[in-house]
Amino acid sequence: MTVSAPFQRDIFMTIIAESNYPKSLIEIVQGLKINTFKWAKVWTLNGTPENRYPNEHHVITQALVLFRTRYRSATADEQLELKQFFQKNR
Repeated sequence: MTVSAPFQRDIFMTIIAESNYPKSLIEIVQGLKINTFKWAKVWTLNGTPENRYPNEHHVITQALVLFRTRYRSATADEQLELKQFFQKNR
C-alpha cells in the first residue's frame, strides 16, 4: 500500500500525538504482564508505600516505575478510580 505524502504526514502526526497523550492509570495497569499487574494492585491497595517490597523482583520494580510515577502525579479522583477498579477485580 502506497500513501501519498500529505497523508503520510497526517498519520505520522497522529502517532506522535497519541504516544505523548498521558494514559489513564487503568490503561497502564491493563497493559502490564500478569505478575507485574498483581504487584501494582498490591502496592496500590496497601497505600502506595515509598519503599519497594523486599520480595518484589527487581524486574517488576523496574517495570512499575512509569506506573508509580504516573500514580503519584494523578488526581485524587484518578487514584480512587484505580482503587475501585482493583477492588472490583479481586
